[in-house]
Amino acid sequence: MSVTLSDRIERTIDELGAEGQLRRVLDDWYAQRGETVDLDSESARVRALLDVADATVRGWTLDAGYQHLAGWHNERDATERPAWHGRRERSAAQWAAQE
Repeated sequence: MSVTLSDRIERTIDELGAEGQLRRVLDDWYAQRGETVDLDSESARVRALLDVADATVRGWTLDAGYQHLAGWHNERDATERPAWHGRRERSAAQWAAQE
């Protein structure tokens, strides 16, 4: 696969080839996952950036799914809330009558 990189990405790939903050952060990212990575070659650095991008996009997708699910539950709860209150009031009245 051939990919054309932007100047910004090329600078990042070069920067990952030297010791520095960016490389330490990437090493830490892999360490948190119980992995190590050899960033000596340019292709390894590109693969590492793709790993981070993949994990990031999948995380965003999961977050979006949870937000959608929460919205669905909130909408459902709002429509069912009057019925819940009615059941609770009837139950409280029944309990009071039993005492």
